[in-house]
Amino acid sequence: MANYSPRGSSSLSIRSRDSCNRLKNGNAETLNNFANYFKGQYEKSDIFNDFFGDDVVLVPVPRSSLLVTGGLWPSKLIADELVNVGLAQIVMPYLQRAYAIQKSANSSPGNRPTIEDQYKSLVVQQLEVISPKRITIIDDVLTRGRTSFACALRLSEAFPDTEIRVFAPIRTQGLVDDIEQFAESATGDIVFDGYGDVNRHP
Repeated sequence: MANYSPRGSSSLSIRSRDSCNRLKNGNAETLNNFANYFKGQYEKSDIFNDFFGDDVVLVPVPRSSLLVTGGLWPSKLIADELVNVGLAQIVMPYLQRAYAIQKSANSSPGNRPTIEDQYKSLVVQQLEVISPKRITIIDDVLTRGRTSFACALRLSEAFPDTEIRVFAPIRTQGLVDDIEQFAESATGDIVFDGYGDVNRHP
C-alpha cells in the first residue's frame, strides 16, 4: 500500500500524487509496478494472506458514473493486474451502479456521498450460483472508506457466508500536510461510527 498526500508540497508528497494519478488513469506500467510490489509483499510476509489466494474472488468497486463500453474502470484494471501476477484466480464484477452518483473527489468534504447514498446506488449481480469462500473488494484509493463499506454491505447481503475484505493500493493521508513514507504495507479496519459514517483505522 502506498501513502498519498492530497496537498503536501514535499517531493515525496508530489510523487505520491503523480503515482495516484497514473494509477487512476490506468497507466499500464504503474499498474504492473504496484501489482508486483504487492506480490513481493505477499510472498515474503503474511500481511496480505487474508486478502489474496487461490480461493479469493476479486470484486472491483464500481465508478461513481455508469459503466460504458470501453470506459476507464481503475479498480477493475487493478484487479485484473493482481490476477495477472498470480495473487488471485478470478475477477468478478458483482457490483454495479443502478444509477450514477456524485464523485467524491469532486465534492467538498461536507457534500460527499454518504454511505447511504453509496449503498442505495449499488446493486449486486450474482453471476454464479455457488457463493465464493472469500471476496476481496478492490478499490483504487482508500480515503475514509465509505464506498468500500457500502460495497461490503451489499455483498454481505448477497453472500452472507463469505468472508469479505477490502484492498486498495493507495490510501489517502489527508490529516497531514506531507507524508514521510510512500510505500508502507499496512492493514486496518473500516469501522462504522454509529452516526451514519465510518472511520478508518489506521
